[in-house]
Amino acid sequence: MKKNILVIDDDLDMRNILKKNLEEGGYGVFVSGDDAGAFSLLSRNNISLVLVDLVLKDTSGFEVCEKLRGGPHAGLPIIALSVSRRDEDVIRAIKCGANDFMEKPLDYRVLTAKIDSMLKLKEEEEELRLKGEELVRLMDSASLNREMLAQEADFTQDLNQFLDAELKKAFIGESFSTFLGARLFTIFTIDEGEREFRLFVSNHKDMPQNFVVPIDKKSVMYEVLKTKKPLFIDDFSTSRYRKGKREKYKSNEVCVVPLISADKTIGVLNVNDPGLEEMEHIDFEGRIVRISKHLAVSIHNTILYEKVKDLSMRDSMTGLYNFRHFVETLRLEIEKARRYDEHLSCIMLDIDDFKIVNDTYGHQVGDLVLRELARSVSLSVRSSDIPARYGGDEFIIVLPKTPKKRALKIARRLLDLFSGREIRVPSEKQVIAVTLSIGIAGYPVDTKSMDELMKLADDSLYRAKKDGKNRIVVH
Repeated sequence: MKKNILVIDDDLDMRNILKKNLEEGGYGVFVSGDDAGAFSLLSRNNISLVLVDLVLKDTSGFEVCEKLRGGPHAGLPIIALSVSRRDEDVIRAIKCGANDFMEKPLDYRVLTAKIDSMLKLKEEEEELRLKGEELVRLMDSASLNREMLAQEADFTQDLNQFLDAELKKAFIGESFSTFLGARLFTIFTIDEGEREFRLFVSNHKDMPQNFVVPIDKKSVMYEVLKTKKPLFIDDFSTSRYRKGKREKYKSNEVCVVPLISADKTIGVLNVNDPGLEEMEHIDFEGRIVRISKHLAVSIHNTILYEKVKDLSMRDSMTGLYNFRHFVETLRLEIEKARRYDEHLSCIMLDIDDFKIVNDTYGHQVGDLVLRELARSVSLSVRSSDIPARYGGDEFIIVLPKTPKKRALKIARRLLDLFSGREIRVPSEKQVIAVTLSIGIAGYPVDTKSMDELMKLADDSLYRAKKDGKNRIVVH
């Protein structure tokens, strides 16, 4: 690129001679006879070097040098020209801002050499300045990255302290939004058997804890589930994934990231309203992808832990809770009922004449009947109820926040569903029908003691048996 030189000299002949010689040397040349015209040219053109005569009509070259050094063109190289050979003029010119000095008449070979040297030096200084700025930027970026990675390490360490699902959900719900720098988020896990996304945790206040989303092949979550790649959408409102209104969101930026652990997609992270303006120096997308890997492993470990814990609490034959877990749960639920002044009911049930079933058809058929009853119990109770196998053919259910009147409706539903229903026995090529007897007791209307509550429910069950079976008795 051609370098432009500005010549300031009030001698027209000298301006023309300088212009001719410098243009022959390959430079672009602008000329002015006074400082006003010179500064006008400077403001409108890309000037690389200034030649200024120290003796001008309206002002002196010394003043021009001072103006150049004190203004927006302070970095321009200046060569002062003068017929004077006095040392004091040379010293004054240098003090006023000139980089070099040449006597008139000029030796153009020497002048060209000085110009080339100064322009090369200026280029090297500019390159050094840019490298210095880049070094400062890289150091700042490295420092910021170290701080970000330290924050991520701290968050991951805190996250992995919790293996229990509820504790982990509470930690993520309280801290994840602030850590990530996004206003709203949801984390779903995948139930492939049911073909649905189940909410793990979210900070959406209007989203229920048991929220479930069917796996829709046209949804953005299915897209990242299929591709196993994160999706960053600048304007979700115009994307093909939008299906409804978005009043609760402040922006249209959406980030959807698959949660992959051991090469298996176990869930999806949705981020809305990321604070990109506040985090302009942070690799926001990189941070989400990095932290999603830690989230995936941590949540996967919690899912596996909950499965193992659940197995330890389950009866192996029926799949219902075992009696030991039931007692622990009942103790907690009674404490809650006492604290919040709520009702709680306990249902005890067993199969009428179950010994006859075992004696007639064998224990394998008896086990089949028990499993069918367990399935009917699971279908009859609510998600908040806790059914368990008490032992043998007896089952017990605790119903939190439920008065006996409501418990009676649930017991009737179970009786209608199971009692007298024909159960096919594959090996015998026949069907059998059994009936139930059910007893109900309530807290605190019947007792405030956990042990007595179970005893009263059992007593009611015994009375149902004594009164003719296939019936419900409420204490």
